[in-house]
Amino acid sequence: MFTPIPWETMSNIIEYDLRFSNRVKRLRIEVVPGQVRVVAPDGMQVSIIDGFVQSRKFWIEEKLEKFDTVKQQEKIFIYKKNSVFPVLGEQITVPSTLESETEIHEWLDLMFLNFLIESAKKYNQFAASRIRLGCAKTRWGSCSIKGVVMINRKLVHAPAEVVEYVLVHELVHLKHRNHSSKFWNEVKLILGDVKPQKKWLRLQGAYLL
Repeated sequence: MFTPIPWETMSNIIEYDLRFSNRVKRLRIEVVPGQVRVVAPDGMQVSIIDGFVQSRKFWIEEKLEKFDTVKQQEKIFIYKKNSVFPVLGEQITVPSTLESETEIHEWLDLMFLNFLIESAKKYNQFAASRIRLGCAKTRWGSCSIKGVVMINRKLVHAPAEVVEYVLVHELVHLKHRNHSSKFWNEVKLILGDVKPQKKWLRLQGAYLL
């Protein structure tokens, strides 16, 4: 849980939520729509943390302003029969035969997983042992050392080309376990310029998470 840090009412400071963790070795700033989160190593003095955050004031404000310029997607989708929302870049109507929210989520998961499996067949040079859906709060995907590729199920509401980028990103990790130049060169060789997809995830995707 993030703990809000109270500050005096001043117009020239950055307000943020602070969390301490024994899993981090240095300060980390996360800027999301309308909010700044800071993760700090256990025991670090708040005065040091605040000094660091305020020193990044202009960078943080620039990030927040970028979110403000983006047309915000629906933060909450209504999962009921006959609802309409984006699925892989198209507006889809929930079948009237689906009565409960659980049934709708299962319907979306099946549709999304089938899309991922079919898409992965185009990249058979990377042999994933399994493709599964996950619900990570901060990651779009992951690739385990056993070759299991996880894709965040929330991406079902993203454009198909964005989902394909995340899938290829994780598949290439089967060959390159880091984000070296060799990794990015291979991603570019497969998909070409991925800056639009990365920008979508950074701005629009933040609302999905």
